[in-house]
Amino acid sequence: MKKSIYAVATTAAAVFGFAALAMNAQADQEKGGKDMGMDMGGMNMDSMKSHSAGRASMTEGVVRGVDKANKSILLKHGPIENMHMGAMTMAFVVKDVAMLSKVKDGDKVKFSVENIDGVATITALNVEQ
Repeated sequence: MKKSIYAVATTAAAVFGFAALAMNAQADQEKGGKDMGMDMGGMNMDSMKSHSAGRASMTEGVVRGVDKANKSILLKHGPIENMHMGAMTMAFVVKDVAMLSKVKDGDKVKFSVENIDGVATITALNVEQ
């Protein structure tokens, strides 16, 4: 009887431990965007299609944060037609970290986004005057 209670308790502890690890991993994946105020409601990354740089359209946005250490930028943007994304605020990885030296919070920008290895990546970024 004591062995079966021990087995149940050990199994329950293992299940809860793995659940905690899974939740922590999920939180870590979301952390970069959530900490920066990202709202990706309604976005389905599975529907992103790859497009060449020549076909990616320019989208207007406003810089809400720059994170050179993580090679990312937080943008409040309009619809991104080639990615089938609605207007929202979200963090994007940039293809070239040098792009981040040209911008600061509050800048109005035009940018292009492509699906590179399943990640929405900014491939062009221009500050609007």
